Amino acid sequence: MDLHYKQEVTVGALVLVGVGLFVAGTMWLGGSGLGRSPNVSVSFPDAGTLKRGSPVKVSGVTLGNVADITYQSYGKVLVRLDLDEQIAPRKDASATLATIGLVADAVVKFNPGTSAEPLPEGTVIDGTVERGLMDMGGELGGSAKEVMAGLQAIEFKRLSENLNKTLQSFQHIAAIYSNTRTGPLSQLPATMEGIQRVGARLDSVLAAAQLDKASRTADSLLQTLTALSTDAKSTLGQIDQMLARVNRGEGSLGKLASDTLLYQNAQKLLKSLQDFVDDLKKNPGKIGITVRVF
Repeated sequence: MDLHYKQEVTVGALVLVGVGLFVAGTMWLGGSGLGRSPNVSVSFPDAGTLKRGSPVKVSGVTLGNVADITYQSYGKVLVRLDLDEQIAPRKDASATLATIGLVADAVVKFNPGTSAEPLPEGTVIDGTVERGLMDMGGELGGSAKEVMAGLQAIEFKRLSENLNKTLQSFQHIAAIYSNTRTGPLSQLPATMEGIQRVGARLDSVLAAAQLDKASRTADSLLQTLTALSTDAKSTLGQIDQMLARVNRGEGSLGKLASDTLLYQNAQKLLKSLQDFVDDLKKNPGKIGITVRVF
């Protein structure tokens, strides 16, 4: 064999091996590798948050993924699953759409089944949707609303009963007060008669007190007080005039109050008398007494 021909064969073989590896790698990365079991189709009433590439779990282990999601009609979504080659779906296989985590990531829980017959090609499994956290939260919210509605109903019933009791009490009180024979109003005529008797007695007392005479006496007293007030004003005026004359230095009191020389002489006289008395106390024999007999 020619050397050049051998090189071409070798290059061609390497190219074929490379293409084969490329195809195998692409199929492995796409989730549908060689030797895998046939695809399984599942019909769900609602896909929810399911998307291509979502995991398929068998007994909690990820052994496949979602290859395709196709909308067929309202309440019917066809989902194609690519399973691991070690999974052999049986005739009684089932699938459930569930959500995990707080963000409600969708996952398909696949049960391969235990039947002796394998799953026929082209069979579409009727899948079910598992209740998630959001659904349970909605149910809890509905239950909470029902509980609150029940509490409101109980509270409203209690309030209605209290209002009825209050109205009954008011009616009872009104009945008592409206009874003119045994109620408080029955004493009203007697009370009014007593008030009238007290008023008549007061009128008689006032009549016997001779208010006219007392009024005339009070008028006379007021006249007397008025005259006294007039005399007091006149007297005060005279006192004011006298004090004015004293301030001007008129009369004896005026001179005594305004003449400073008289005040000084009086001071000197008092001082001389004081000196004389003091000297007399010291020398009592200084003053001689002469007695003459006629």
